[in-house]
Amino acid sequence: MAMSHVQPMLLLLVSLFFLPALRGAIDFEYCAKNGNDYGTVTSIVVSPSVGPHENPTITINLFGSASKNIPAGTLVYVAFRDGEFTGLLKTYNLCDVSACNNEAEIEAGTNFELTLSDVLYVGYDEEIKYSVSLRQKTLEEEDPIIKMCVDFKVPAPAPAFVSI
Repeated sequence: MAMSHVQPMLLLLVSLFFLPALRGAIDFEYCAKNGNDYGTVTSIVVSPSVGPHENPTITINLFGSASKNIPAGTLVYVAFRDGEFTGLLKTYNLCDVSACNNEAEIEAGTNFELTLSDVLYVGYDEEIKYSVSLRQKTLEEEDPIIKMCVDFKVPAPAPAFVSI
């Protein structure tokens, strides 16, 4: 029985198209002058998620160092901006995306990693920026207060050149 070479070739094409551009550290900047109360971000790595490509997703790994305790109830927002428009893509509880548990916090003086999976990939455009922010809920404020925030661009997937 002859094996079809179409499916493996499609998988190879998709892999070559997405992996080179999306793997590796991404340049980032802090959103505002007061956007890093919890510490510093050391690097961001973006990779494509595995699965159906009708609604492509990415995984964002954010690495940082905490200068203050980051409480377990902190929310992590992932959004995108295109010009003046901002769209919320996903919200996580800190302990769902880090090594903390629901009773503990990320302690000051420690390094941390946030793994933000299944974030909708909105496509590439020079104007589109992704934003990851850590926000603390308070009793006084209706909206959580931004304690750390970074903006970055997800690079366009590299074109794949495959000859058959």
